[in-house]
Amino acid sequence: MCDEREGPAMSDYLNILLFEDDQDDALFIRETLERSGMEFRIEVVENPASFIEALDSGSFDLILSDNGIMGYSGLAALEAVRGKRPGGPLIAVSGLSAADLQARQLLEIGVPFVSKQNLNDLPNEIRKVLSDSKHKRSGIKFVPYNEAMDHLVEVVQAFSLARSLEAIMEIVRHAARDLTGADGATFVLRDGDRCYYAEEDAISPLWKGQRFPMSSCISGWAMLNRKAAVIPDIYSDERIPADAYRPTFVKSLVMVPIRTADPVGAIGNYWAETCRPPVEVVKVLQALADTTSVAMENMQLYQDLERRVKERTVELERSNRELQNANTRMQTINEELAFLNEELETFTGAVSHDLRAPLRKISTFAEMIEERCAENLDEKGSDYLRRIRSSTDRMSDLIEDLLLLSRAVCAPVKREMIDLSSLAREVAADLPAFPESKAEFIIGDRITAEGDLGLLRTVLENLLSNALKFASKRAAAKIEFGVQKDNGRTVYFVRDNGAGFDMKQAERLFVPFQRLHAAVDFPGTGVGLATVQRIVRKHGGRIWAAAAVDAGATFYFTLE
Repeated sequence: MCDEREGPAMSDYLNILLFEDDQDDALFIRETLERSGMEFRIEVVENPASFIEALDSGSFDLILSDNGIMGYSGLAALEAVRGKRPGGPLIAVSGLSAADLQARQLLEIGVPFVSKQNLNDLPNEIRKVLSDSKHKRSGIKFVPYNEAMDHLVEVVQAFSLARSLEAIMEIVRHAARDLTGADGATFVLRDGDRCYYAEEDAISPLWKGQRFPMSSCISGWAMLNRKAAVIPDIYSDERIPADAYRPTFVKSLVMVPIRTADPVGAIGNYWAETCRPPVEVVKVLQALADTTSVAMENMQLYQDLERRVKERTVELERSNRELQNANTRMQTINEELAFLNEELETFTGAVSHDLRAPLRKISTFAEMIEERCAENLDEKGSDYLRRIRSSTDRMSDLIEDLLLLSRAVCAPVKREMIDLSSLAREVAADLPAFPESKAEFIIGDRITAEGDLGLLRTVLENLLSNALKFASKRAAAKIEFGVQKDNGRTVYFVRDNGAGFDMKQAERLFVPFQRLHAAVDFPGTGVGLATVQRIVRKHGGRIWAAAAVDAGATFYFTLE
């Protein structure tokens, strides 16, 4: 649908295409832009087919796209924009947070990202993107030779880690464009008397997956003649099969053989405008092809060595079948665990997104009601709004705690020597104060441990904040962090003089959502201690507690 407004002529407005299937979110975005003073016309499309149709038929200054509409990801939207409108400004606007995997993927490839939870950032991001777009180069600008050769060093380093042809092709298809500034690149393999276009990276599709006779395509010419082909105008060169190029953007190209002595393939660069690539560009592309040849030979050597190692391994396994079975079982368990961790992270991210969206809407609508109708609300109505906001805040806290629990389960342990005394003091200094209680923290000196800094910070944050919370009703709260020896083992502890608990209920302490006290007395989500237990277990330790009702509690934990 199109948002029609009175005002200046069409050229005075910013023409925006919004790919969004949630009408409420579209309303929030529109009102955010209105409040910023931006003058605009906005066309909203709600499904992938309408999005593609709008790209084909409309003229837009900016494209805003949600992520995951009917299975259509932000990356898919980016590919569509690049194919239909190369260089067209795109901003991803999604309910994901910047820490979520798909948001990180978009940011890593340079796509601006704004979370729907921070829509007030959108106007400034739009101004920045449009400003950057105005300063983009016009015409063809080849990458300077020195800069390209510096980048080629990085490509060679990447080749050193490639262990398969697929990995090499993935490196080359991007590097071939980055090194020259071309609009497209192809990786061609020799397949008998045919040229197989195995990979590509271009502003719109070329010939990936197709095979052509070597005698009738320019990649075959480069391999047969063992030299580069530089073609400023493809339609004036008899070596080019024009019919194969008419559906594409290609106007000029360079094709170089991979290994001149006995070519095994070729690398092509393509430009959407007629141009004569300088000698330096051809040199860089040929240098890339030469290093690609070396990488392919190294890959073959590596695979041969890997094959020999496997053969030797088989011989050793035959002499020790029981060990082989044990290793196989362990490998299976590790793979299943890795798969389950991936599934858990994916599930948690999806649930987090699906739960955040309705919460954000409830909170936003409540805020809008409060802003626009405050004068018409009586005291009870205002109280209802406060309760709505309070409930959404609590649910948001619960979601964050669940995410923290999930990350504690999935995150790898990066071990280093940690000064727990300093870490505990930092955590204590950041804890909120309770007006009715004066808290005293007693933190032992020179307490150290080997473990993951981020995960152990989470342990201390939960244990110290819990101790402060349950001691907050004391006039003089006392919280202690220390260490002791038990049969030669180092045992860390956090002790408080708070409300304590009945040890008969201790088995519920580390179960998610299980609480030993009423929420009205001591608020919380019931997830913190479950998170602590999982982190301690990941460090090879255990955690337990000792307490008495109204006589405080002590939590002990060990680390390996």
